[in-house]
Amino acid sequence: LLGIALATIGALTVGSAEVTARLYLMAGLLAIVLALAIFMKPSLGANVLILATFTNISTNLGDRGYPTIMKPLVALVAVAILARYLYAERPSEGRSRTARIEFSLFLFFAVTLLSFFVASYKSRALEAIIDLAKDIVIIYCILFTLRRPGVWKQSIWLVILVTAFLSLLGMYQVLTGNYQQDFFGLAAVQGQKVFGEETTNRLAGPIDAPNLWGQVVVAVVPLVLYRLFHASRPLVRVFSVLILGLLLFEVLNTYSRGAYLALLLIAALFLIEERSRPWLPVASVTLLAFLLLVSPSAYRERFLTLINVASSPGEGIYQESSIRGRSSEMLTGLTMFAEHPLLGVGVGNYPNNYLRYAQRLGIEVRAEARDPHSLYVQLLAETGILGFGTFLAMAFLLLKGLSDAKRDMMGTPFAERWMPWLSAMRLSIIGYLTTSFFLHGAYIRYFWVLVALAMAAIRVTEELRLKLESALPEDSF
Repeated sequence: LLGIALATIGALTVGSAEVTARLYLMAGLLAIVLALAIFMKPSLGANVLILATFTNISTNLGDRGYPTIMKPLVALVAVAILARYLYAERPSEGRSRTARIEFSLFLFFAVTLLSFFVASYKSRALEAIIDLAKDIVIIYCILFTLRRPGVWKQSIWLVILVTAFLSLLGMYQVLTGNYQQDFFGLAAVQGQKVFGEETTNRLAGPIDAPNLWGQVVVAVVPLVLYRLFHASRPLVRVFSVLILGLLLFEVLNTYSRGAYLALLLIAALFLIEERSRPWLPVASVTLLAFLLLVSPSAYRERFLTLINVASSPGEGIYQESSIRGRSSEMLTGLTMFAEHPLLGVGVGNYPNNYLRYAQRLGIEVRAEARDPHSLYVQLLAETGILGFGTFLAMAFLLLKGLSDAKRDMMGTPFAERWMPWLSAMRLSIIGYLTTSFFLHGAYIRYFWVLVALAMAAIRVTEELRLKLESALPEDSF
């Protein structure tokens, strides 16, 4: 909170025409205080960056005419953490378990850099490269600081609570009908024609994009779901039920079909994971049937469009203008890839090339720059097979690392308390990657935070394993 306050005060100060030396001095003193606080407690730096990312505060400031704060905030936190790491920290003993993930991540970054040289619009490519570099710095800020189970769990709870708070704002809007109140951009709403010509208010969170916000909330759902079934304290389980209700309400009111589909996949994988509870599938199906009966018709209608498309793929896919438009945009991206298979058209360059390529397809051409509506199509179109391959390699190695970490914990004293967190993290990554089939990477920064948390969990697991081998006392939790 101190970091967000510092960066916000600094942005407001710079944006004012009547800035005084006293305000500059105050901002400088706050910067020193924050740097010292992070040096003393490095996890504070990671939590500041997580909070800033999930609230999207920097973009909201920029939209209101103030300077954005994310890049200076990342720089400040990174310098403070680096100083702490160099002078007061020992190297992580679990780094070997994330080495291949890190290598594939840097290969992906290298390919992204190379795509700059084939990009037609260099400024957009440079902006995308800088954003990716910033996200990688955030990954390492989180990775270097969340090195104990207790500290790591605190950051996960921060993700859960921030998302729950933002969802609570959305619930207030829906229940009161006061969609004009956006809480300084933390709870945007978009009125769109979801059902015919009737305008429907879709919750869009702090990023003002209903589908993409649904993607983020869905990725947080597994973190709460596992607390509901595996938390040791009853009060935490009750609290988890309330939070899960908030998140599901938020997802439903984004009216994102991709998010709905990801929820079903998460539920199915969770039931498989928890197959030792034979009553759970029956209870889940009963609850789902009950919710379908009592839920407003708008939710059922939106969900049924998924079934309609799946049951008649030959003609149903062009039934709705949104699906027809997305099909055109995905095929356009694949056309870009077909003509530039190695490095694509350049990172960040799909929108600028859309019109030129879309006119050849004849499905539906929208007379404006568009996005590919699929992260995987976007990767193929903008970074070619090299970017697509290195990204998939990173994702595969990350999921494998989480699975290996779970295997290492089986039969250990830490298993009951630590394995559910690893399972939740793995399902969170799967949920995000699933929705990425239907959504592009406009706000992929949320995914990189999840990647960082997953990598940190893998390292923590390795350190726990080494402690067991050294017969050290069980005091890490």
